[in-house]
Amino acid sequence: MPTGLGYNGRPRGTLCRRVRTVSLRTDEALHDMQAGTEASPWNRKALLCSFETSRTQILLPAMVLLLDIAFFSAGTATVLLADSLLLKVLGMLVVAFAIVRLFLVGHDACHGSFFSSSRLNAVCGRIAFLPSMTAYSLWEMGHNTAHHGFNNLKGRDQVWAPYSKAEFDALPGYRRALERLYRSGLGWGAYYLYEMWWKKLFFASRKEVGSSRRKYQLDSLLVTGFAAAWIGIVAYTAAATEQSIALLLTLAVIVPFLLWNGVIGFVVYLHHTNPGIAWFRNRQEWQRNRAYLTSTACVRFPWGMDRLMHNIMEHNAHHLNPGIPMFTLRAAQRVLRDKFPDLCDYRLTRRTYMDVVQRCKLYDFANHQWLDFDGKVTARVTLANAAA
Repeated sequence: MPTGLGYNGRPRGTLCRRVRTVSLRTDEALHDMQAGTEASPWNRKALLCSFETSRTQILLPAMVLLLDIAFFSAGTATVLLADSLLLKVLGMLVVAFAIVRLFLVGHDACHGSFFSSSRLNAVCGRIAFLPSMTAYSLWEMGHNTAHHGFNNLKGRDQVWAPYSKAEFDALPGYRRALERLYRSGLGWGAYYLYEMWWKKLFFASRKEVGSSRRKYQLDSLLVTGFAAAWIGIVAYTAAATEQSIALLLTLAVIVPFLLWNGVIGFVVYLHHTNPGIAWFRNRQEWQRNRAYLTSTACVRFPWGMDRLMHNIMEHNAHHLNPGIPMFTLRAAQRVLRDKFPDLCDYRLTRRTYMDVVQRCKLYDFANHQWLDFDGKVTARVTLANAAA
């Protein structure tokens, strides 16, 4: 195996041993929990259910939503009305920042974990998704059902699912080039914009999502109406203030939307791509290995930037129990880390990131190995059930 750093910043040779340790400690912990209860199957949500209590709050979620709307509005106003180009660019960055945060509010609402009221979640979730131009019901179907129901199961979870060597070689030339771009370390925005948003989250076809429902079309129309109004306000302001329409549209709408796609593509890539994380084809094998726990990562960003993203990087706890709201997710992750200390949990640096990028190109599902595009083995993943 090549030398270098693993996902916890340790020598690569420790990767498989650490994954094996995950399974041993996971199974021991689960056995301890089961020994104290009469129920035979382990309820994965029960471990962290106490962290769902903040769902009864109304004021805190409302304040967070209003704050992020205020960020979006203030950033947009700065782009449209400031005289300085520098201030306009700063406003543009604030708009992009607000789109990310608003999307994450919508993400929690779609899980039913933001407000205790399902109606409030549905209404406010749709509002929060508007700046990212995400159709609420399409996200609910693709994310809640497919991704959370079957994360890292090829054929069911389509988010950053790797190709096998044979699948990659069978792709047409342009698609192989796209895959190389997507996994180059800088292609996350292009991936999310085309493979996720355009294909699956905005007027998605039956071919892409498996069904066609009226609510998918209505939510896509709602997003389109918001986008038209957003562009209209920018164009009207440009005409009224004798500014360049092209410049204001670029800074207020186009670049923030592209930056948003880059951020979410990057975040989701880190969540489920790592030399120590397995992908599966076989559902029974996937179930035995508890992929909802072992095939996701908690990643710490430099300077605490992950704290500004509504704790979405606390991803092991989120997948174990999506009902935990953003407000208690960090505390839930600490409990999970104490119980399963060898879960994939690492600090993002240039070295740890490049290690992931260089090693995670293709996947050998039969032998559970990450490959480069030439088919050479770059990492071997020891499965949880292999050590059980």
